[in-house]
This record gives sequence, C-alpha cells and structure tokens, in this order.
Amino acid sequence: MLVACILVARAETAHAYFERVVLSARSASMGGAFVSVADDPSVVRANAAGITGIPALSLLATYNQPYGVSEINEGYLAAVLPFSGLSAGVSWFHRDVEDALSEDLVTLGLARDLKRTSEDASLSIGANVDFARVSTQAVGSEAHSAVTFGASVLLRPFSFIGLGYSIHNIIEPSFDVIEGGGDTTLERAQALGLSYYWQDRLLATMETRQDSEGDWKTRGGLEVRIENHVFLRGGLDESHLTAGAGIAARGFTVDLGMASNDDLGATYLFTLRWAKATVKPY
Repeated sequence: MLVACILVARAETAHAYFERVVLSARSASMGGAFVSVADDPSVVRANAAGITGIPALSLLATYNQPYGVSEINEGYLAAVLPFSGLSAGVSWFHRDVEDALSEDLVTLGLARDLKRTSEDASLSIGANVDFARVSTQAVGSEAHSAVTFGASVLLRPFSFIGLGYSIHNIIEPSFDVIEGGGDTTLERAQALGLSYYWQDRLLATMETRQDSEGDWKTRGGLEVRIENHVFLRGGLDESHLTAGAGIAARGFTVDLGMASNDDLGATYLFTLRWAKATVKPY
C-alpha cells in the first residue's frame, strides 16, 4: 500500500488528476500518440472528431496495473455508435489505488463531418463533455465531482495523411478533495498530431502535447501491418520506449502493449476491441 502511494506521488504531481489517462494498449505502444490516428473507440477521449470515421458499432476495453503494482488498477471502456449526420460515443476511465484514491472520468463525445469525399478526404469536428469524480479514503476527505468540456478537429486532406488537434478541460474545474488541502485544478491540456499511412501497411504518427504545467512534449510511434491480421508497434513517449503487438480475427482485435519508465518500471497493457464492421484506417 505504501509503495503504491509513493509511486502515484512520483508519477503524478498533486495537481494532475487524470493527467495520464491510458486509453489502449495500441496507442500506448505507439508512444501515446493517437490524436491524428483516431480510428478506434478510444477516440471518444483522444479525439472525438474521429468518431465519424467509425462506420458501425464498436467497443473497446483496456486494463493495466501501472508499473506492475498490484495495488493500482486502471481500466478504460469505450463504445461508439454512428448515426445519420451525427456520431456519438461514450467512455469510462477508472483508476483505483487500494485504500487510498479513486478517480472516475465519464466522457460523452459527439462528432460530425463538415466535409467527406469519395476519395476518403474529410474534415470532422468533435466535442466532449467530461464528468470527473475524485475520492479518497483519508481522514477528513470526501468525494468531489466536476464537469468540463473539450473540442477536437480531424483533417484528412488525402487518404494517407491525418492531422488532429484536441483540447481538454477548457473551463479548468477544481477539486478540494482533502479538507484543508487546497484546490486541485484540472489543467487545460492540448495535443496536435500528424500521421502518415503507406499502402495500408505502415502507419507513422507523431504529436506534441501540452501537459498540466504548460510544457509541450513530443511523442510518436509506428505500426506495421503483416498481412491483414497481425500488427507490430513501437514508439517513444518523450525518452521512454514503448512497444506492442495486436492480432485481429472475426471482428475482434487483441492488443498487448508495454510502456517503460526508467524510474518507476514498465507498465503492461491489455486491450480487447470489437467492431461490427471493419474499420479501415486512412
């Protein structure tokens, strides 16, 4: 228990609730760069504008224990359902530190195409509403909730290029979870990314993101498709190596990922995806 609390304190500053939300083994294994890829249900949080590119009901579930610590558990669930003229998605992120801290983030995302051509060129916009809840089991603490908003854009000028931008916590709500501990603000966060696809066999992506302290940091990765069922991935999250693989069959995809950290150790992730229809990457 003590080890878990020390790791959380080192991994996140006291003012950074929900800062390191892990959405999927796939995105984590590509360095966490996903804002311009945005082609599976994790887009509900990563870039809601990408919801319009998912043509049918799609589901995603992710689980991991950060840094291999059994007292810390994280999970993420997401679902996307397209409608005529407007597409929607919902997701839930949960982090639990045993006997210490619990974080829940429910996100509702909506998106629509401003333009989409038969050549797969498109311009889409998205918006999300986040319902955040933080609670602790420390003496004198209680659960606090907040609502915040985000917006995103996804541009594909050609079938092999993707440009994405997202902003979260536009209104920057604050929590006062521990009595007398002072307010904790959900800082505004932004990400800007570029992706390139080569013959449906190689995906290269890179993005720069703004953290809770206002610093811009770079991350990126590669995904190689072997035949139509096997995927190999690797990347860098700042200076930290990431890697992973995936296998797809009959609408299901199983993804495994690893994200290293020189100080805290490696995190291993598992994601299961299902799509009613094949989601073709651009």
